[in-house]
Amino acid sequence: MVNTKQSLRNQIWQLLWGKKVSPAPFQRIPPFAGQNKAAERLRHLPAYKKARCIMVPPDEAQRQVRFNALVDRKRLIIATPGLQDGFYVLDPKHLPRRYWPTAIQTYGVIDYGRKLPTQKGSIGHIDLLATGAVAVSKNGGRLGKGAGFFDLEYAILREIGCIDSQTAVVALVHDLQIVESLPITDKDVPVDYIVTPTRIIQTETLFPKPEGIPWEHLNPKQIRRMRPLWELKKKQSA
Repeated sequence: MVNTKQSLRNQIWQLLWGKKVSPAPFQRIPPFAGQNKAAERLRHLPAYKKARCIMVPPDEAQRQVRFNALVDRKRLIIATPGLQDGFYVLDPKHLPRRYWPTAIQTYGVIDYGRKLPTQKGSIGHIDLLATGAVAVSKNGGRLGKGAGFFDLEYAILREIGCIDSQTAVVALVHDLQIVESLPITDKDVPVDYIVTPTRIIQTETLFPKPEGIPWEHLNPKQIRRMRPLWELKKKQSA
């Protein structure tokens, strides 16, 4: 299945490159032409409108989503790259607007945000997760870049009770990134909505969402490298 997934990634990356939809798609969650339009379309989704707190990864493709969240007065949770320093929060109530464009950059959140201990009392309840993808399918499948960080972020937040099975997961992609079907495992997080520059798709996925951290699939090096895992492992051991 790994080879199948990687083959699909390569196909999508090459398609986006060949169609000049993404200037640098390879080995990443690709930024794409129209990503700001997709971010604006997300604001019309009822689940987004109702959300008081959302989480968005630090990828370039979701930069406008992060900015819009602050404009819309939502508490914004951002995972640091590679989850190395865990989760940070940007709160528009306490951060002056002049700092927002810098704070939403990949590493800006570390300078302008507040570091959060990996516990529900600090992170709080998250109403919606917005993410990117390399590819998605209309039945809710999502294919990331292969590192598994978003799936792990979801697992950690589910483990500590910040989200549950009803928490909406939204993938923002270009229309060319939608495929007929995708292989999915029990560690993969399915998406409830797909938002593109032109439309919103409700997937009504039947794939179950992971219920917690798959400790059996993590090695000690991974755990030491990511602050949330290290904190939770120490607590578990204690």
